Amino acid sequence: MWWFLAVLAGIFLFLFLKKSWEENSQGVRLNDGTAAEDEALENIVEMEDIFFEAVKSGKKAVKFMHLFYQEDLMMIKSLFQSEHIPYRIENEHVASVLVGYGVTGFNHTDLYILREDYDDAFKIVKEYAENKQLSGTSSSMAEKAGAVITVLLASSFIPDKNETSGIVVFKLEED
Repeated sequence: MWWFLAVLAGIFLFLFLKKSWEENSQGVRLNDGTAAEDEALENIVEMEDIFFEAVKSGKKAVKFMHLFYQEDLMMIKSLFQSEHIPYRIENEHVASVLVGYGVTGFNHTDLYILREDYDDAFKIVKEYAENKQLSGTSSSMAEKAGAVITVLLASSFIPDKNETSGIVVFKLEED
């Protein structure tokens, strides 16, 4: 009797693996199931490529900001992509590797933009930072007590990502 159950389990396992293999071998498709991977990636515009092409053609690039948190970087990249603002990122993964206090020159990511996009980019980042601060303002009494205990017992205190912006925007210099 037990051999019958083992054979039956083997058949079900074989059928399950076969179905999984067929589904996964078809490539990446969009939610509607119509576009294969090459077609899905066809319309994605790489903002860094556009940035380098614009700089090659003579447009001026400026260092726009330092970012200290990987989450901020991902959100701002997405916002710039949706607004078609070309950018260049330097030390993209440093903030996720060297975590802790945001120290300029040590664990920040630099973001460069075209000079002509400064005003639009500044508005986007300002709105993002204001919304981020609003979402992180509420804290319970237990969290406040925990922060006080941390400061008293530890030699230093690392604030939560919502307690500090982690974003430094540079002022646009006049030529």
